[in-house]
Amino acid sequence: MFQYIKGTIDSFGEDYIVIENHDIGYKIYTSLETIGAVKGRQGKIIIFTQMVVREDDISVYGFSTREELKMFQLLTTVTGVGAKVALGILSSISIGNLAGMIISEDITGLTKAQGVGKKTAQRIVLELKDKIDHKLAILEPSLIPLKPTFTDANDEVVNALMALGYNRGEALAAVHEVEYGSNGVEDMIRRALKVLAK
Repeated sequence: MFQYIKGTIDSFGEDYIVIENHDIGYKIYTSLETIGAVKGRQGKIIIFTQMVVREDDISVYGFSTREELKMFQLLTTVTGVGAKVALGILSSISIGNLAGMIISEDITGLTKAQGVGKKTAQRIVLELKDKIDHKLAILEPSLIPLKPTFTDANDEVVNALMALGYNRGEALAAVHEVEYGSNGVEDMIRRALKVLAK
């Protein structure tokens, strides 16, 4: 129904953003990758969308790039992978790394994503290996997951930011942006606060 929504950012949640367009707020479920990409942007942004209709629910999922939307659509074609699981995968692994893992049949790497066990990882590889655009796999030369594990230090920083009044989605996005190169928890908190203050 919608190809994309263009508007200004109203608010963030743990796994969604609200985009205001003509005085209407659209709740769009999205990945941490997209939340990190659009957070702090001024003016209008474009979110590429996919409506998911179930018997008891109608939801809109959206991403900051067409490539991430395409990967979401491919993931939801896999047996046993619904929209929520697909979103968890995209919040754990970047699309470039994900494409590389599927092409190289990296089952272990895929199981590090939220909600993905060994059997699901095997199905993803089996059903998508021939459908993945190999160009996606070279968008990022390093096959390092964006969030291979969420460390105790990261959890501590997220909890500290939430205690300061930020919601979990904002805190996760900020930690995701500063986790590499930080020198301990206190340094990560300081850097995350600078990100959130932008």
